[in-house]
Amino acid sequence: MNQSLLKTDNSKQNIYILFVLLLVPLVYMKLFSASFFSWDDRDVLLSNIDVHQFNIKAFFTKHYVGNYAPITMMSFALDWMLFKGSSVLQHGSNILWHTINVYLVYRVVFLILKNTNYAVLVAIIFAFHPMQVETVAWVSAKNNMIYTCFFLLSIMYYIRYINTEKKSFFIISFFLFIVSCLSKPSAVVLPVTLFAVDYLLAHPLSKKTIIEKLPYFIVSVIIGLVAIYTRTEDKFITSDVAIPVYARIGYSGYCLVFYLLKFIAPFNLSLVYPYPENSTLWISAGYLVWIALIYLLVRLIKSKQYLILGAVGFIITNFILVIQLIPFGEVITADRYMYLPLVGFGLLLLVVLKIKLKQINYIAVALILFFGIQTFARTQIWKNSISMFTDTVKKQPSSFLVLNSLGSELTIQGKPAEAIPYLNRAIQVAPNYYKAYYNRGLALVQMRQNDKALSDFTNAINYHKQGNHAKSFVARGNVYYNMKDLSKAIKDAETALGIDANNAKANFLLGNCYDDLNDFTKAMSYYNFSIQLSPEESLFYLRRAILYGKQQQFSQCLNDLERCTSLNPNFGEAYYWKGVAKVSLKQNPCDDLKKAVKLGFSAAYQPLQNYCR
Repeated sequence: MNQSLLKTDNSKQNIYILFVLLLVPLVYMKLFSASFFSWDDRDVLLSNIDVHQFNIKAFFTKHYVGNYAPITMMSFALDWMLFKGSSVLQHGSNILWHTINVYLVYRVVFLILKNTNYAVLVAIIFAFHPMQVETVAWVSAKNNMIYTCFFLLSIMYYIRYINTEKKSFFIISFFLFIVSCLSKPSAVVLPVTLFAVDYLLAHPLSKKTIIEKLPYFIVSVIIGLVAIYTRTEDKFITSDVAIPVYARIGYSGYCLVFYLLKFIAPFNLSLVYPYPENSTLWISAGYLVWIALIYLLVRLIKSKQYLILGAVGFIITNFILVIQLIPFGEVITADRYMYLPLVGFGLLLLVVLKIKLKQINYIAVALILFFGIQTFARTQIWKNSISMFTDTVKKQPSSFLVLNSLGSELTIQGKPAEAIPYLNRAIQVAPNYYKAYYNRGLALVQMRQNDKALSDFTNAINYHKQGNHAKSFVARGNVYYNMKDLSKAIKDAETALGIDANNAKANFLLGNCYDDLNDFTKAMSYYNFSIQLSPEESLFYLRRAILYGKQQQFSQCLNDLERCTSLNPNFGEAYYWKGVAKVSLKQNPCDDLKKAVKLGFSAAYQPLQNYCR
C-alpha cells in the first residue's frame, strides 16, 4: 500500500470543505432560474397525482417511469407539499442534495485515506465536475442523488464496522443500504462495491468478508428482480434494442473508455451520446479494453496495489448496470451515469499521480477553476427544455431521439411551424420511429391540417411494435371528433381503452362524443371517470360543467367551474360559463364575465353588455 497517501494531516483543514460546500450553490446558481425539463419531470412530479396527494400507499405499490423508488417518491411528495410547482425551489432542493453528497464524499474518503487534504480534493472533483450538471439540473434525476446519499452513508457505517467490529454499525449500514435501494434500484451494486472498499482499506478477502455481505446480496437480488420487472413493464428494457450479447460486451468496454476520457477532458458534453457509427471497430476495441483491464487487475492483485485496485473496483462496480450489458434506450452513455463513479475516479487520480500534500492547494484551486467555470457555463444550457434540446441537436444532429423531443417541446409551446422541420428530420433519420409521427401529428392538429395529422397518427400506430399505442388512438380519435366523425372517434377511443382502461383522455373523448349524441347518461359516466383518473385536469371539469348546465343542474355546474378556474386561473371560457351559470342561479355574473373578456374570450362580451351595464 502507498503509505504516503495515508499520512494523517492534523492541521485545521476542515475549513476547506466548508469553503467547498459554500461554493456549490454559487457554481450552480443559474439553475435557480431554470425551468422544469420535459423528460420525466412531468410524469414524476408535475402531473403525478400520487405526489400531489402524498399517497404513501401508491409509492410502495406502484412504479414510476420504470423505477420502483418509494423513498424518492416520498421526497418528491414532500417537495411538492413545500414548494408546489416552483421550479426555483425544486432546483434548490436538488442543489441541497448535491451539497449533502459532497460532504458525504469528503467523509467517506477521509475514513479511507485518513487525510482531510485528499478528502477535500476528491470532494472538489465530485462537486464541480461538469458531468454532474445533468444530475443536479434535472429535477427528476434527484433519485440519483438520493440513492447516492444513502449509498455513501451505508459505506461510512460499513467502514466504521470494519474499524471497530461493532455489530450496531453493520446493522445501520445494512439498513441504509435498503433505504438506498428503495430510492433507486441502482444501489443493488453496493455489496460488490463493498469488496472494492475492502481493498481500499487493505481489508483482506476472506470467508468472513464474503459471508458478512450475504444479507446485502439477498436484498440486491430481490430489488434487482423488481427493477427488471418495472423497467420491462415501462418499456425501458425491450426487444426493440436487439443488440447481441457479444456486441454488448464490446460496447461496455467502449463505455468505460468514454467515461475515462470525459473525466479527464469534459468537453463537448451532450444530453445524449448515440451508439458509435463504426460499430465493428468499437466493439472490437471494447474487447481489447476488457482484456487490458483484466490483465491490469491481476497485476494489481499480485503486487498488492490495494488503493488502485479499490479505486478501479469502485468505478467498475458502479458502472456495471449502465454500460449496456443490459441494453436500454437509444443512447449508449449519459452524463448522469457518472455521478457516483466520480468518487472512484477522484481516488484513482490521487493514487496514480501520487499527488503530494504540498501540491494539494494548487491542484485544488486549479480543479475548482477548471471544472467550476465549465459547470457554471453548462448550467445555462439547462435553463429550459428548448435550450437543452437545441444545444444537443447542434452536437448530435442525427439523434432522432432529440430531434423528436425538440419538435415535441416546440409543439407543446404552441410553435408547430417551428416544430415540423425537426420532426421531419427525426423521421428521415429513423423512418420507423413511431413517436416522431405521433408528435408531428400533434403539430399538424395545431396547424389545422387534419388529413395529414390522421395519416401521421395512423403511421404511429402501425410503426409501434405492438400496434397498441393508446396515445395515438386517442389523438386520432380527437381528430375524428373535430371532423364530426363521431363513430370513428368512438371506435378509436374504445380501442385505446382496450389497451389502457385507465386512460383519462380516452374516457374524456368518449364523454365528448356521447355528449354530442345527446346521450347524457353515458357522457356523464365517462366525464366522471376521466376526472377520477385525472382530478387536476381543468378541461375535464369544464366539459362536465357544461353538461350539468344542459341538464339544468346549475349548482353542480358552478361547483365544477369553480374547481376549473382554481386549477387554471387563466381559463377564459370557464369564467364565461361561470357567468352564465350565475345568471341562471340569479347571482351576479359581472366579475366572471369581465374576467373572461379580459382573458380574450370574445363570446363573453355580449353577455357582459347585457347584464353588467
